[in-house]
Amino acid sequence: MTKQRQPLTFADAVTRIASLLSVAGAARVVRRSERCLRDWSDPGTLTCPSLEQGLALDRAWRAAGGEGAPVLEAYAFMLGVQVREEPASCAALGADIAHAARECGEAIATGIAIAQPGARPAAVHQALVEAEEARGAIGLMIARLKLFLPRGAGLPGEFGGGAAT
Repeated sequence: MTKQRQPLTFADAVTRIASLLSVAGAARVVRRSERCLRDWSDPGTLTCPSLEQGLALDRAWRAAGGEGAPVLEAYAFMLGVQVREEPASCAALGADIAHAARECGEAIATGIAIAQPGARPAAVHQALVEAEEARGAIGLMIARLKLFLPRGAGLPGEFGGGAAT
């Protein structure tokens, strides 16, 4: 079973980078073992790349065609700073929306399957995993959507945001 990774964490950032570069490729970038990269991508461990290694991974991510900087975005999120790309990338938003749609579709499909008579506990666990993955994908999509707001526009309920209408 796949471990759930919260969006905008170092574990998620390393997982995303390794999905584009491969675990072996990412390990070569930081001159570490594949086991080390797997540890960094494990949300149950406390290890993470150093600042220098994170920078190298983000550079390699961009060089391979990735949008943004996953390690920087995770660091900024944990610090409470929103990283803005000028202008916000429509292609990246489209990819995030497609990913969210796929994950939500899988969550719905597994949810429907367990609503049928005779559903087993393993199917319920799988539906929960799919629902968590959908929640993470929606979170990433929301973060990307916020990048399209002009500076200082804020969001309802956030410091400086307008009232909901």
